[in-house]
Amino acid sequence: MAKKRQKYINIMVIPDSNRQIKTIKLSIPLLKAVSTVAVALILTATISLVYFSKTTAHLYTVILEKDMQISQLTQIKEEQDRKIAALNKNAQMVNEKIKNLTELEEKIRRMVGLASPTTSRGNVTRTLPSDSTISYDNQTTTELLSEIDQKTEDFKDLISKVEARLNYLAALPSAYPVYGTITSPFGMRKNPFGYGYEFHPGIDISVHIGTPVKAAGKGVVVYAGWLAGYGKAVIIDHGYGIESVYGHNSQILVKVGQTVNRGDVIAKSGNTGRSTGPHVHFEIRANGSPVNPMKYLAKGN
Repeated sequence: MAKKRQKYINIMVIPDSNRQIKTIKLSIPLLKAVSTVAVALILTATISLVYFSKTTAHLYTVILEKDMQISQLTQIKEEQDRKIAALNKNAQMVNEKIKNLTELEEKIRRMVGLASPTTSRGNVTRTLPSDSTISYDNQTTTELLSEIDQKTEDFKDLISKVEARLNYLAALPSAYPVYGTITSPFGMRKNPFGYGYEFHPGIDISVHIGTPVKAAGKGVVVYAGWLAGYGKAVIIDHGYGIESVYGHNSQILVKVGQTVNRGDVIAKSGNTGRSTGPHVHFEIRANGSPVNPMKYLAKGN
């Protein structure tokens, strides 16, 4: 049996003139097989490239979506951080105002001599609300701050009134200028220098000569010298239309225009002027008219 004749392709390579011509003999079936394999490889590579391209595009899309989500979450977090910072600032404002209220309260208590409460206000603590309640909580904080501001004004007004009241109480001639026996009360009495009766505009307190005479209340000295009938006398203006008079002193220790407080020594007792013995004449005048000193002294004793 004769062999099947194979087909070939001859490729001639013609070099320059100095070299021999070369012939390359290629089998046609081999070329077909190589071409088939090459085409298969190219198709496989193309299909793989398309697949990986689609996969890469999908992954890129997923990554892009994730990046967008992360960006949105970051924005939400930043917004929440800003809201939390605003709430913390509001809480600090509330705490500061409450601290001011506490200080005002303590000041009032000290002014009137009241003890501090056993329990004190603590710092305001708030649970951070969700996003849906942020605006409501801000509104609540604003209302609370407004209430605190109003309470602060009320405290300031109270302090002003307490100060005015304390000034009034400090000015009242409510302390005895000396301690001794009251030998002559306020009002009508038998004339100690003759017959009949006379009006006594103050009280006489019997003490030894040289006894320190003290101001009955805070005020300004408006007279310090000899006064007919009163001998060496001191008159103090306490404000509010009230004056106190200290008569029959042996020595005056203050000057006109001097401010004195309750308990300050202003003179030394004596027996000067219209007097029957060592004593202090103590007189209180309200709007220029003498009033019973016991109405004032009873408030301070």
